[in-house]
Amino acid sequence: MKLKLDLHTHCGEATALYTPTLEIVKRIVAAVRAKNLDGIAITEHYNRSYGYRVKEMVQKDLGDQLLIIPGQEVDKGLLHLVMLYLPDDVTFRFIAHPGYPRVDNLESQIDDSIHGIELKNPCHDDDIDQPLVEEIAQRHNLFLLTNSDAHFLSDIGAYHNEIDIDEMCHRARQ
Repeated sequence: MKLKLDLHTHCGEATALYTPTLEIVKRIVAAVRAKNLDGIAITEHYNRSYGYRVKEMVQKDLGDQLLIIPGQEVDKGLLHLVMLYLPDDVTFRFIAHPGYPRVDNLESQIDDSIHGIELKNPCHDDDIDQPLVEEIAQRHNLFLLTNSDAHFLSDIGAYHNEIDIDEMCHRARQ
């Protein structure tokens, strides 16, 4: 089943609070709901625990109102790589905002551990060579993703994907 998901958000930065409280989590849920999304991935820079804490609070305290996918954004050489921690210990990896920072030969940086690539990202659309990204995605069988890279709660869902979690898990297992 396809879900409407923003797979690249920075809620800790957006709230300026890196230890989520129930009030902060309620604000995150409200921001996601305001954009009619089914969920988000929380992908703080080098911090996977924030997303896990938010997920736990949504499940325990807020009736599991929406899907929270824990993740993190890390550097892999010159690339920014987002790792999403999916069910059954599956890790889905995608290249965030290709073109920022600039990489002379983007395709040479792609290996079998990469499962997707951002085609659109409102923070970096001017840096992304969309025709090149589409060609690379086709050659390497990568999911093309459109994400907000939200650093403010109001930006969550500016771009989102309609995607099936089972398809993401299947691709990551191959």
